[in-house]
Amino acid sequence: MPNKKIYRYTNVELFDQIKNGSSKTLVDEAQTELDKRDLSDLELNKLEEEYSKFKDYQEKRKDEPLTREEWFNFFFWSFLQPNSRWIKDNFSESEYERFQTHGFDKKLRQVREAKFYGFIFWFIIITAFVFFVLPKLGL
Repeated sequence: MPNKKIYRYTNVELFDQIKNGSSKTLVDEAQTELDKRDLSDLELNKLEEEYSKFKDYQEKRKDEPLTREEWFNFFFWSFLQPNSRWIKDNFSESEYERFQTHGFDKKLRQVREAKFYGFIFWFIIITAFVFFVLPKLGL
């Protein structure tokens, strides 16, 4: 959880950090924070169940393909996104980064494929415009 203070983690996020943390320091911080919350045995059992559901859902999402809308968005707009100092929100880039962060490998492959086909599509459109439309306009 980049740029998120440990005290803002949910119990499930803390539990995940304890189980799968990459650094001993973060695991220790997560364990200390969870201990501070003074959960009862019943709450800890419920937390383990929620964590199990969370991991199942996370695994399920890794295998889900892009939706049709997402695929067309990457296909058509990934090359036409404005890149100016006033507009900082680039949907394609932010979604791509989110897929990388959360390990959605299938979606990443499909994004690369959609962008590749989108590039070919726009290349053909521009080439056809240059060779067929501009000469008829006398340009």
